[in-house]
Amino acid sequence: MEPVNEMWLDALLRHQIYSLRVAGAIRNRVDEILLATEDDIATQIREMLRGDVTFTPQRLKKAEKALAKIKAMRNAGWNQVDKELFAQLSQFAQEEALFLGRALETVLPVLIEANLPSPQSLRSMVKTHPFEGRTLKEWAKNLRAADLRRIEDQIKIGLVRGEPSDRIARRIVGSAKLKGRDGVTQITRRNAEAITRTAVNSFSNGARSMFFEENAALFGEELFVATLDGRTTPICRSYDGKRFKLGEGPHPPLHFSCRSLRVAAIGPEAIGNRPARPFTKRTLLREFAKQEGLGNITSRAKLPRGYKGEFDSFAGRRMREMTQIIPAKITYQDWLSRQTAAFQDDVLGPTRGRLFRQGGLTLDKFVNRAGDEIPLAQLAQRDADAFIAAGLDPEAFYR
Repeated sequence: MEPVNEMWLDALLRHQIYSLRVAGAIRNRVDEILLATEDDIATQIREMLRGDVTFTPQRLKKAEKALAKIKAMRNAGWNQVDKELFAQLSQFAQEEALFLGRALETVLPVLIEANLPSPQSLRSMVKTHPFEGRTLKEWAKNLRAADLRRIEDQIKIGLVRGEPSDRIARRIVGSAKLKGRDGVTQITRRNAEAITRTAVNSFSNGARSMFFEENAALFGEELFVATLDGRTTPICRSYDGKRFKLGEGPHPPLHFSCRSLRVAAIGPEAIGNRPARPFTKRTLLREFAKQEGLGNITSRAKLPRGYKGEFDSFAGRRMREMTQIIPAKITYQDWLSRQTAAFQDDVLGPTRGRLFRQGGLTLDKFVNRAGDEIPLAQLAQRDADAFIAAGLDPEAFYR
């Protein structure tokens, strides 16, 4: 049987990857809500500012009317964003606690019933727990204010310059050809993505800390685990592998878009005198029978006379041995290399997964210095030999 803490760490690292994908789903929903307002914003600008582009008091008056309507439209979208953010992140925090309870009960060789933080305390954590200096509500308020200010500034700049309404609208919401990426509202989307990612990791780690506290008797020290790849920041890299007393020391996120986590090691006290799980009993019985040359023994009751006590001692010792300390150092590169090909492809994508397994490319080769993923076309030109080693034609990617 695998060591308990290795299974526990593996479960939490796997889950961390999927938890961070929640940020993408929430970000997409925020984009959807705000994008729904942008066609109306462009229409208002074109209708109210059409005609003579000369800067006049009349045109200024029209612009002020347009701006009032635009702010009302955008504020309605932001009101919906506020509700969705709190609802989705509160649900996420509760699901994180449920996952931890199930995972702990699965990896431990004994029967336990984990204590879960209350839904009320988890919702309160989402509402009041700050990350990067502000609460979720404060970050949303800040995003809204900056977004409205950028829109207002661009309308006034265009007005003073005597620009046609189409140009003003395009500079605000962007062009259809580039899917809005060339408009100033794209700044809001980028900022919302960074805040959403950070919030998800903050509340994931917050729910984890509350779970550890609720089950403190089962845990020892906590290990800081950074996702060590080309995007890891110096601060997270410096803490990676360090141990802290339960609840003490730095808690992620330590910066925007932080992906680090803390994992509390399961202590030998978690075993105690608790009854073994049926699966554990069967596995230990097979180990003991093989060790003693007893053949196929399917239950403790079928052990020969004199062996039951020996088996009980053996089982207790083996369960304590399984509750070992989490390895002092584990890199994301090493951990991912031990996962299945299907899991690697799910994390990296099928092509990068093959390059990782067969092409000899390490994780830092997939990102640039800014931490952005390098397009496959660029990778194929730069690392053509890795593509060939992985059985891929590099020319097929940069044609």
